[in-house]
Amino acid sequence: MTDYQLIEPSPLRKLQMSRTSSLYDVYLGYLRKYPRKDAVLQTKDHILSQFPTSIDEQIVCMEFFYMNDFFEELSVITASPYINKEAGHLYQVILSQMGRDKKKNYLDELKDLHFTHPSLRCLHLFTLVYSYQDLKVFTALDKYLDECDQALQQVDEPLMYYYLNQRYQELLFYHYWKTNNSILASRYAYKMINTEVSPRRKSRMHHDLALCQLFNGYDSSMESLLKSMEIAEKHGHLRFLQTVKNRSLPFISAFHQETEGISTTDPVEQAHLALARGDYKKTQEILHSLPSLTPFQESYLGLAKGNREMLKHSYHRFIHEQGDYFFAQLPLAYLERI
Repeated sequence: MTDYQLIEPSPLRKLQMSRTSSLYDVYLGYLRKYPRKDAVLQTKDHILSQFPTSIDEQIVCMEFFYMNDFFEELSVITASPYINKEAGHLYQVILSQMGRDKKKNYLDELKDLHFTHPSLRCLHLFTLVYSYQDLKVFTALDKYLDECDQALQQVDEPLMYYYLNQRYQELLFYHYWKTNNSILASRYAYKMINTEVSPRRKSRMHHDLALCQLFNGYDSSMESLLKSMEIAEKHGHLRFLQTVKNRSLPFISAFHQETEGISTTDPVEQAHLALARGDYKKTQEILHSLPSLTPFQESYLGLAKGNREMLKHSYHRFIHEQGDYFFAQLPLAYLERI
């Protein structure tokens, strides 16, 4: 399927669309003429050359910027006095949630916001769930699932629906992953990967899918991780690539005890690699030097010491501190190795 066909709604969905934005027509036209990368850049230039004044057009333009990783441009636009205040503020919150400083959570503020515009209402619900996930409350989608689904069905513009549906697949992936339903999680990951999505998002989804497949075997996990690294390298996402090489690659390799040729500058994963190689003394030396231990690190130390109580404690910490039922399996797997 070609890129332009991916963003076109199905015949049934098309009947439910009350309008198409001018941006949809412009972007669809570029996708028919150019490769995706060029079409995205052409569309970005089009938006910046004549930014719309109507709220409907502004929303879909901001979502286009967000989903195609034009975050600097989006940040400037949201601060413009010509932007609808409600829409601009919601995207400012979304950009803040992406930032490295996760100390501020917008959950209480978001709960007080209300939107009548179909696209903003749907986006608002998704942003609420993002805030819960930042707090490691991965079961929050259960509370909003029906509401999110109904709100998505009310979105009446094809490009906005396409992007919001991508976001929904992503939310469902993280929900099912962290609540330990890796089969369903993988299904939603592949749905997103097979859409017209930015290289950054595709690389990260392959990465998270690799972790989601951790307990399905080394080959399954590594296949997705190598794909993530390939995309990141091809598109110059070097910081992310370095993080994967220093953390995720040794993590997966150490868990499966496939450590030949694997090294890292990350001390925690150095301890994990030492654990996989049977050097329990080195593992303990590194981890005892840390001021405090995460549930992951407590799992490594518990196995290095052969301490079953420490592993059981780590299991409960994963669930009660992080709401992570998936990685709570890690100390249980290590219990079987003692």
